[in-house]
Amino acid sequence: MKRILILIVVIMGFVGLFYYRITIKDFLVDLNQPEIPEAVEYQNVEDYKTIINDQKPNNEVQNQNSEIIPLSYNLDVPFTSQAPFADWNETFKEACEEASALMVHYFYQSQNFTPQLATEEILKMVDWQLANFGGHYDITVEQTTEMIKKYLGYKNVEIINNPTVENIKSYIFQNHPVIIPVAGRELGNPYFTQPGPIYHMLIIKGYTEDQFITNDPGTKRGEDFLYDYDVIINSIHDWNEEDILQGSKRIIVIYPN
Repeated sequence: MKRILILIVVIMGFVGLFYYRITIKDFLVDLNQPEIPEAVEYQNVEDYKTIINDQKPNNEVQNQNSEIIPLSYNLDVPFTSQAPFADWNETFKEACEEASALMVHYFYQSQNFTPQLATEEILKMVDWQLANFGGHYDITVEQTTEMIKKYLGYKNVEIINNPTVENIKSYIFQNHPVIIPVAGRELGNPYFTQPGPIYHMLIIKGYTEDQFITNDPGTKRGEDFLYDYDVIINSIHDWNEEDILQGSKRIIVIYPN
C-alpha cells in the first residue's frame, strides 16, 4: 500500500510538472533576465542629447561616428503582439509587418494599445494591403516602407543597407525605434511555435552592453525581449522568396512628421 501511495505521488508530480511546464519555463526565464535600462518616453529629436536620464560619464562610449552615446539605452515603445487575442489564424500569422509599424507609430503618438485597439488597427492595415498589394502576405522592406508612408502618413522613412550594431544603437539613442526584417528561424526564440517563422519583422527599441532590447510581435512574451547583437545582425534579411538567407540586409527607420 505504501509503495502504491508513493507511486501515485510520483505520477502526480510528473503530471503537475507537465501541466505547469510553460509557467515554470517562464519563471526560469524571468529569473535569469538581466536588468534593462529604464524606458525613455518619446521626445523631440532636437532634444535627444539631453535625455540620457542620469547617465554617468563613465557610462558613455564614443561610437565610430564620434557620437557620445550611453552604454545602454531603452525607448518606451508600446507593445502589441501581431495576434493581440492569441488568435493565430492566417491573417494574424502574417501580421508582423503591421504590428511593427504600429508600435513605432504609437510611440511617436505617445499612445498605448489595448488588444481590441491593436486588432482593429492591424485589420485596417490588412485591408489596405488587400486593396493596394492585391493580397496579404510576406512583404519586403520596400513594400513595408510604402505602406508606412501611404497608410500611416509618414513623409520620411529611410531604408538603411548593411546596418551595423553601432548604426542601430545610434538611431535608438536619437529616439528612433528600428524596424528589422529577419530570417525568423535564425533568432532562436524559444517562444515561437517551432521551428519559427521563415520570415519575420520586429522592432529594436533599446540596447544593453551586449544585447538589443526588442518588441517582438511574434509572441505574447515579446515585450522587452533580449537578443544578442550577433544574433540580430546575422538574422537580418529582407524577404527573398527563393531563399530568405539570401535576402538583403536592410532595416527601416521612421522619422516623425
